[in-house]
Amino acid sequence: MDQVAQSKQTNVSGAGRAAMGRRNYALGLVAALLVIAMFAALRAMAPIAIPVVIAVFVALAVLPMDRAVAERLPKPLSWLGRAFVMVFLLSILAMFIVGLSYCVTQIATQLPDVSERLSNVLLERASSGQGNTDVWTAALTQLRNMLDDQGAALADMAFNWASGVAQGVASSTGALLAGLFLVLFLVLLALSEADNWAAKLDNILTERDRPWRQMTTRLGQAWRRFLATRAVMGLITAVAYTLWFLPFDLDLLLVWGILTFLMNFIPNLGSIVSGVLPSIYAFLTLDPGTALLLAAGLVLIEQVIGNWLDPRVQGNSVAVSPLVILVAVLFWGWFWGIAGAFLATPITLAIMIFCNYVRALRPLALLLSNQRRAADLDDALSG
Repeated sequence: MDQVAQSKQTNVSGAGRAAMGRRNYALGLVAALLVIAMFAALRAMAPIAIPVVIAVFVALAVLPMDRAVAERLPKPLSWLGRAFVMVFLLSILAMFIVGLSYCVTQIATQLPDVSERLSNVLLERASSGQGNTDVWTAALTQLRNMLDDQGAALADMAFNWASGVAQGVASSTGALLAGLFLVLFLVLLALSEADNWAAKLDNILTERDRPWRQMTTRLGQAWRRFLATRAVMGLITAVAYTLWFLPFDLDLLLVWGILTFLMNFIPNLGSIVSGVLPSIYAFLTLDPGTALLLAAGLVLIEQVIGNWLDPRVQGNSVAVSPLVILVAVLFWGWFWGIAGAFLATPITLAIMIFCNYVRALRPLALLLSNQRRAADLDDALSG
């Protein structure tokens, strides 16, 4: 009898485990379908979702400034703090647009001259016999003749590209201005409602749920530290690049400096772009030896700044794995374009902090971070 009862109990427990396994599988499948549906919705709602996400992170970035200015003013004039913040945001936005437009315009106008300058360099090398062989001289001469034949086509292509960029910017100006107005309006509303929402959450959340309030606080702190660090490191890198370019008499110094500063806000991938573009331009406009020396200097500068100075300035303020950030930049750049590339880091940071507050998702938060233990991740986020 005991054996029969034990056998029945074993069958029941086995059936229970099988049922639990099927339920977990079904829950996992439903969760995967929900994630796919969510991303499909975000992709379809990009014209609305992107301004909303940008507004959330901008509001988190400027919230302390808004409160600091408002606290120093009489209560009837506290609205001046919000006005100051909006003027500050408009100034930053105007500088960003003017800088980016200047870079695009300058590069587009220089493209037609690249073929002619490269052709002249090849002619000098061929005539001076720097290759020391007839084969090398013949190859240079043939390449120069090819460039002469294709120079007009390259100039026309560059002109058409520049015209297309100008027409695209002009045609999208209305949509761009509408999106910027929506972002600024959402930021203004978010700043105005911040204290009310804080009071609502305090009223709704129980004492046990209070740590959730810390999530937005930690996200805001980490996001502001990231922006401050990127701005400082971008300025240092831009100055270092510009000073390195000076002895080589490289054109478009201001363009490379502005691009280096702006690309610094896209971790990992941005530094590659800001180094590759001037190196390619140097290869097209200078002799190969000088271009190689210039590119080697950029690699050295990037190694010193990226591997020594940047970690000491930034510390663990972001705490996201560099590999995860690079994958996130590639994914969100494909998903939402250039806006997604800039939003990749804050979105990944928000996902990591959210997962760190959900017990079942803490292992995922640790995988996304640059820490080895969950306790180290907690210390990095709290610091």
